[in-house]
Amino acid sequence: MGKEVYEKLAEKILCKGSKIIPQLFEMIADETDAKILLALPGTIAEVKSRTGLDDKEIESRVQELFKKGLVFKSKKPEGLKYRMCRDLGQFHDASILWSGATQEFYDLWQRYMEEEWPAYSVFVEKFLKKPFTRVIPIEKTIPARNQVLSSDSVQEIIDKTYRVALTKCTCRLIAHKCDKPVEVCLQVGKAADYTIERGTGREISKDEARKILHLAEEAGLVHITVNKASEFTFICNCCGDCCQVLPLLIKEGRKLCDPSRFQAKVNKEDCNGCEICLERCWFKAIQMKNENGNSFAVINPEKCMGCGLCAIKCPTQAIQLIQVREKEFVPA
Repeated sequence: MGKEVYEKLAEKILCKGSKIIPQLFEMIADETDAKILLALPGTIAEVKSRTGLDDKEIESRVQELFKKGLVFKSKKPEGLKYRMCRDLGQFHDASILWSGATQEFYDLWQRYMEEEWPAYSVFVEKFLKKPFTRVIPIEKTIPARNQVLSSDSVQEIIDKTYRVALTKCTCRLIAHKCDKPVEVCLQVGKAADYTIERGTGREISKDEARKILHLAEEAGLVHITVNKASEFTFICNCCGDCCQVLPLLIKEGRKLCDPSRFQAKVNKEDCNGCEICLERCWFKAIQMKNENGNSFAVINPEKCMGCGLCAIKCPTQAIQLIQVREKEFVPA
């Protein structure tokens, strides 16, 4: 089969023509593994009929591929069914957290992010009707609490889930471009089950999850989740240096993440011109303006993502988040 089989795997996750994605597959899957992956989706019996491999070997290999993040499983009427990671995002997030991943594997992933991902992200932006992720605001920066929906609140996502797991940030794990904390990403509900079963994270209490969220806010990390009003699976805490999405949004204007339903607003009478907010804003959405010898912050509404990082550190509480988008902005 040779190199061709790994090119087929790349094509299966919509990465045809990539030079690096086949190499990543080859690093963690041998040719028999690749043969099984190409035979998915299916049950063990279906994979056996397609490959001619022994069912015990298939089961053993599938379990290992599950741990590596290449295979996902679900219970169906016909039995346990397996499928390959469906896209680049799943391959990236799941394989990087595999406990057996080497530094060489991390480095090759980072090479992909720097050499191929910027161009591929153009395709992703056009392919998706709405970005897959969105920003969640820091709730305490919103004075009109009646405007905060469950989908706007990281606290409510944690309160309503049945299980939380803590993992490392896959982006900072491979990029090393900042000194922000790494073990701060939260998996909730079924995603927590998946994480714990694979051994790629640890179960934590809801109180510990709330402390992680506070730590992330203090560190200047942006809360990001799936772009839906329900069925939450993760809360990532992202920086503008290492993140898969934010640097391209900031530098290229790539619409890979939606803003929150809120936007920062400055009361210029209360602003003391300290410029802390400028340092906290990843999105370059704040500038200083001078009127009659007084300096104050001004928000660019085209760039503000409504994260609230500026507001929580404002010493005079001159910045608050206000609602600028209706609830329908977030897909049901």
